Amino acid sequence: MRISTHSIYQRGVRPITDRQSNLAKVQEQISSGRKILKPADDPTNAARLMELNKQIQLNDQYGRNIIIANGRQGIEENALQESGDILQRARELTIQANNAALSDENRQSIALEVRQLRQQMLDIANTKDGDGAYLFAGFNEQTQPFTLDNGEVVYNGDQGQRLLQVGPSRQVAVGDPGDAVFMSIRSGDDQFQVGTGVRNTGSGAISTGGITDPIAFQDDFMGHEYRVDFTDANTFDVVEITNGVESATQVLSNQVYVAGQPISFRGMQVIVSGTPADGDEFTVKTAQNNSVFKVLDNLINTLESPSGTPLERALLTGSLANALTDLDQGLQHLSQLQGSIGSRMNALDAQDDVNQTFNLQLQELESKIGAVDYAEAATQLSEELLGLQAAQQSFLKIQGLSLFSYLS
Repeated sequence: MRISTHSIYQRGVRPITDRQSNLAKVQEQISSGRKILKPADDPTNAARLMELNKQIQLNDQYGRNIIIANGRQGIEENALQESGDILQRARELTIQANNAALSDENRQSIALEVRQLRQQMLDIANTKDGDGAYLFAGFNEQTQPFTLDNGEVVYNGDQGQRLLQVGPSRQVAVGDPGDAVFMSIRSGDDQFQVGTGVRNTGSGAISTGGITDPIAFQDDFMGHEYRVDFTDANTFDVVEITNGVESATQVLSNQVYVAGQPISFRGMQVIVSGTPADGDEFTVKTAQNNSVFKVLDNLINTLESPSGTPLERALLTGSLANALTDLDQGLQHLSQLQGSIGSRMNALDAQDDVNQTFNLQLQELESKIGAVDYAEAATQLSEELLGLQAAQQSFLKIQGLSLFSYLS
């Protein structure tokens, strides 16, 4: 059989090119650190590596979300802390103002400081985050949440609460809507509130006493308003009012009044002190939501009211007591929100630890499947280099086999 020179060259070159290709592949594996350079090298493990890489990238995004969430939570926590400091200062001023030795001018000076505190509170309510979005606007992050309308603070945001995905099955709130923070302060003692009739002429003042029977309070008191009517300085009635209509049957009738002694009905009690006059009245009703700005506005109005007559002094005392109660409710409300933020930040830290641990497991598995074993690769590189040299030497030997070499 005749063997052409072309066939000899083809058979001699093929091992060389195969070895060169294998050598180049091993060199690329060593330089890149990847054992699988293309899916065809190992289709099954290549698919697994793609899924692992997707999970790692997703975990990295969770980590970035946690950083963003912690940043917004930190800004909100500072805002609430500053708001609490403002209410605490207003509380101190309220106690200071409830001093009989102070004149109306003294209280008006205190009112000026409370006005400044109110403006500071408004500025805090319009706080922005690091991206320039309003922190307390709900989903309307580009709309200023709190503005003035005829002197009243109004909320322009919505009730939305932004959530961020921080784990495969976990979302964490990264803020609270402004209405829940600044517009939902419970008045009174969180259960009911009291008031003094504007036409009272005596020096009587009313304050909340507390709930004595939670079941009776829930079943009988809730849904109604009540009025304590003094028929003279020593006798009073308690009247129930439902939807603005006075009940024909009195809750209490012809009760003897003793200053400072609790007046109990429908599972709760209030305390009237001082000397009420004939026709004086006091209101008792379920606590309502109030804005922190309204609380400060009421305090300002109280501080700017005259206190020259016994009636005015009684109204001042009662209004300052109510203001103090509302401020305490505001402080408690902000404290609860701060606790919620702290819980969310703790949850973010815990989730971050879980994500990092999972990421290490994914990277370890990715390394086992797709990373190069450098000792094994170095051995294979030496083998391929030796094979290439052998193939080249063999080709040179075969190329020299010719009868013309022996003819001379």
